[in-house]
Amino acid sequence: MSAKTSSVPATSAQLRAQLRAQLALQRERLFGRVAATWIAYAEDYFWDEAQQEFRLADLRRHGCLPRRDKVLDLAAGCGQFLLLALRQGYDCWGLEPEAWKIEFVRQKMDLGGLSAEHAARIVAGVGERLPFDDSSFDCVTSFQTLEHVQDPRQVLAEMVRVTRPGGGIHLRCPDYRSCFEAHYQLPWLPLMPRPLARAYLRLLGRPLLGLDSIRYVTRPRILAWLAELAGDRIELVVSDENRARFIDILRRRGLPSLPGAYPLWRLLKTVIHLFRRENDVNLFIRVAAKRS
Repeated sequence: MSAKTSSVPATSAQLRAQLRAQLALQRERLFGRVAATWIAYAEDYFWDEAQQEFRLADLRRHGCLPRRDKVLDLAAGCGQFLLLALRQGYDCWGLEPEAWKIEFVRQKMDLGGLSAEHAARIVAGVGERLPFDDSSFDCVTSFQTLEHVQDPRQVLAEMVRVTRPGGGIHLRCPDYRSCFEAHYQLPWLPLMPRPLARAYLRLLGRPLLGLDSIRYVTRPRILAWLAELAGDRIELVVSDENRARFIDILRRRGLPSLPGAYPLWRLLKTVIHLFRRENDVNLFIRVAAKRS
């Protein structure tokens, strides 16, 4: 597969302009109202690979990248994490269902002087049917994706399937027990019933297409799905990254971790951000063992 295409823009400025136009078009089609400030932010975010360094740091912190290990990014989007990992020497692959994003990533690789072998690292597909062998990755990362798939439980099962024993999965997504919907940038009822959500969006003149792309994932649901996947053959060890970071903050400030402190802190954050910011799920899942 060649990284060269006949439609490669001549400059990075042209490619950025293409990215900006695609993001604005997609946002308006799915969720309505595109503010100029959002377009500027989104363009910078989806272009700047350095903003993904924290995801590599999270994986290193869990010992997932002690060598130049094999990593899967699900879904790769506009390729920032994939490109960053490749440039740092990791054997990184990206899965992405949207054709325009795959083409964008390959064009950006071409402009950056990456090879045809690198262009083959972004693969078309969906999370419910990963086109990879069992236990073929040291780690899998999924950032703000699980809420958009057709079958979240099946996607979790596939991520576990392709992760080797001893490897890990870093999963981040919204928790729809929140009072804010970040895609629409609207106040939202926790797990708002679909008929009510449709009426609400119609009242505000917003498209319903975006709602149809959203699955109401929550931390308890994800933990329940993972418990179903684990059993005699698979051993999973799940850690809550938000809790771990809270405890680390207390430790660095010399404060004790009192019983009930973390739930109280989460409640306080929810109240402070009420109707303005979503809660999130941030889990690290160690695939401790797989038995035949």
